This record gives sequence, structure tokens and C-alpha cells, in this order.
Amino acid sequence: MEYKAADYEKREEIAIDEGKKALKKASWLHNRTNSKAKGFFFELKENDAIHPNHYAVHCVDGIGTKIFLSAWSGNYRLQPIDAIAMNANDMATAIHAYPDAVDLYFAVQGEVEEHHMGEIMDGFVDALERIRIPDALFDVNIGKIETASLDEMIGSPVKGKGWDVGVVMTGYIEKDKVPNLDPKPGHHIIGVSSTGLHSNGYTHARHRLLKQDVEYRKEWKSQYRGNFELDSDPASLAGKTILEELQTPTALYLVEAALIGQKFDNRDIYGVNITGNGLKNFNRVGKNVAFEIDNPFEALPIHYLLMTESIWSYEKAYTKHNMGMGFAYVAPTEGLATDIIDFINERGEHQAKIVGKVIESDREELTTILHEPTSKKIIEFEGYTN
Repeated sequence: MEYKAADYEKREEIAIDEGKKALKKASWLHNRTNSKAKGFFFELKENDAIHPNHYAVHCVDGIGTKIFLSAWSGNYRLQPIDAIAMNANDMATAIHAYPDAVDLYFAVQGEVEEHHMGEIMDGFVDALERIRIPDALFDVNIGKIETASLDEMIGSPVKGKGWDVGVVMTGYIEKDKVPNLDPKPGHHIIGVSSTGLHSNGYTHARHRLLKQDVEYRKEWKSQYRGNFELDSDPASLAGKTILEELQTPTALYLVEAALIGQKFDNRDIYGVNITGNGLKNFNRVGKNVAFEIDNPFEALPIHYLLMTESIWSYEKAYTKHNMGMGFAYVAPTEGLATDIIDFINERGEHQAKIVGKVIESDREELTTILHEPTSKKIIEFEGYTN
């Protein structure tokens, strides 16, 4: 059987649709769900019997096929950072949310279980250290860890080295601190720099960049149509190898977002995690508005390399990758936006600037309008599919 990796997005849409149909059969499963964040990056759950002044905040994600890089590199400490980042950056969009517990479920092959679990957990400890929020009322704790030996069910491009991890991050937010999630014309958009591809689009990136010899499984070999080895160092990457560039950990924005929430206590500020679906992530909340990005960040060398090897248009690239901007904030005034930018830049972990504005729109669908600087084209991204 030959697998068609390009079909995975369609399969995902079908799976989500079928899952939603099943959940609708039991409406009581949502009777404590606050609808304010519906379709946003996190779920809010009420439980007035236990915590009447707070919502519980829920995020869940994994690493995806970026996890293969640990087997290729022999470094199992980096991908746990991505696993935490995928959840923490979603929670960061709430500005005032504080993580409480992280639950981990590992599916592993024998080689990983016997030789690498210590390294993997070292990586998780490192990542969790990086999301400790100063002056928080409590530290994030490990909730529960479960490991399953699944040699028959999980694989890897390196024999015996297959593993995956599912991460659930829960937290709390005061009910009167939840962002309004209601952008208005004139609000400013602050972009924050990314560190690389982050954790999205790695199936396509691997298949377009790498040669077939990275994969021993016959059913997957044909998917690799690239021109590079893992240790290739194309001039555009300025001394880095393909493997080193792809291994770059996802930036963590949670601490910075929480500090912004503490310092600038304004319900009109909220965050946007520029993850899967790229700039379309702006189109998750709002009414009768559009998001105009007229001063975007420069895309990183790995983005340009992937565009060249994929023969992608700028339009496609900006819906698949972060293109240099991994996170964003929407702020109600230019003065407040400037203060937030100064705060981020003074911290020095990331770079920030005003990248655009919220504008009035009479369209039915929310739209992000990009003034792409290289092609000099105006590109529109309508709606949000997930």
C-alpha cells in the first residue's frame, strides 16, 4: 500500500466532522462549557461548586511528525519543548491564564522505553521550568504520566525508535479577567518573532526537503522527494544543517503573555498563536472586522528554502507556516501597543513590532489582509476552517 501524505488534511477534516456529530448526541457533555472562547485557542469550563470565581482553562496537543527528528538526531530533549509550547502558547492567548497541571501520555517502542525516557523527561522538566510565571499563586505541576508499549502500533523512520506523546495542559483564569475577544476597528496588531517552523507543517517539510534514504519503510519512502540529506548545509541556512534548522524548538510565549497581563490589565488585549493555518488564526474571533497586516516580519531562511523546494506561492506559505511571526497581540490603542512592544523588546527573548491594524469590514467571513513585501501583492485569507 502506498500512502498519500497529501491527503492528511482532508482526512483530518473528516475526522473532526465525525467527532463533532458524535458529541452532539450528548449535549450534557458541554453543559459547563463557556461559549466565550468557542473556536479560539482554549476551552473554558465552569464549576461553581468547586471554583466559583475562576474558569478552568483546557488545552491539548502533541508534537506531530516533528517527533521523528529525535530519532534522526539522537537528541530526545528538544521535542518535549515543542510539546509544552503547543499547549502553553495556546494558553498564552488568554493573557491572564495560569497553568495548573500537565498530563502526559506516551506511546513508545521498546528502544525508546528502555533507553530514552530519562532524556525525554529531562526535556519536559526544562520546558516546564521555562513556563514558570513570576508571582503566580501556584506552580504548574505534573498531573499524571502514563506510558504504553506499542511496538505493533507505532513506528519511526529509525527502527525501534518510534514514540509519541499527548499533552493536556489545564489552568485557571479569573472570570473577570477573560479577554473580551472582540476586536474593533482601530485596534492595533502587535507581531512577535518566531524561532523557526515551530511545530507545524513538518510532514510536508520533511517530504519536500529530504531524500528517500532517511526512511527505511517501503510504504513511506516514495513520499520523500527532496534534494537534501539531514547533514546538508545549504548556503541559505548560513552554516546550519537541515537537521539543525528543523530541530529549532518552538518559541515559548506563555510567561511573556502572563507578564503582559499583569502589567497591562486591559480586557481588550488578547493573543493569537500563529500556528497551524498561519495567518488565518486571526480569523477566529471578531465581527464586522478584518485584520490588515501591512508591516509583516521578514520570513526566516528555512521558510524561504521550503518555499523554493515546494514551489509554493506566498499565499500558500502564509497558511502553512508562521513566516517569521509566531505570536501576536491585539491591543486597543497605539499607546498601549507601543508599551507592550517596549516591554517585549526590553525582555529580549523575542522581538515585537506593530504589524497592522483591525479595520472595518462588511464581509460575512472574517478576513486577514496581508501586504506581502517581496511579491508586492495584497493577499487575502478568508475564514478559519477548524
